[in-house]
Amino acid sequence: MHKKGQSISINTIIVAAIALAVLVVLFAIFTGRLGGFTKGVQDTDTCAQKCSSLNANSGDHPRDENTKSCVVGQYIAGSYKDGPFGCCCVSK
Repeated sequence: MHKKGQSISINTIIVAAIALAVLVVLFAIFTGRLGGFTKGVQDTDTCAQKCSSLNANSGDHPRDENTKSCVVGQYIAGSYKDGPFGCCCVSK
């Protein structure tokens, strides 16, 4: 007599792999391990980069949160490392 061995299905393996990946991501989120990634992104977000992508120079930035305009140039909303209340970009 030949007995056929039992095997685990491919669908079960795929579901288990997806569940494991989700658990790893949740673990990283709740233990704060993803903070290193977001820190690196925030350090590279500057007014100088925003203005250079518009082919402009970085100008005088708004000094308070109520000023949402520029005396000269184009206003770009947001909070950046070198301009916490937005950026003013002046044409080259």
